[in-house]
Amino acid sequence: MDAVARGFVILPRHVPGPELPGGTLSHLPDNPNDVHRGYALTVRELEVLRLLAEGASNKVIARRLGISFHTAKFHVASIAAKLDATGRTDAVAQAVRLGLILL
Repeated sequence: MDAVARGFVILPRHVPGPELPGGTLSHLPDNPNDVHRGYALTVRELEVLRLLAEGASNKVIARRLGISFHTAKFHVASIAAKLDATGRTDAVAQAVRLGLILL
């Protein structure tokens, strides 16, 4: 968790993807909050994802992270898009399959 607190993006070691030849990560972004390689999530998105996994609503996510409801909603939509998920539950399921979070 220290890595996340320092702003690093957490990714599984080997995840096949269209921009990851052979499934390996070639380099990290200059800014750890930048999106990296398609489905990679920012530190804030990982925080939101963990709250989604707990079943938190956008309102609860906003309150717990000190952000607006609309910002929380934006993060949830961004997570779903990056993980090619059909909704909140599918986003959590995809993240578990990819090793981005543990339940």
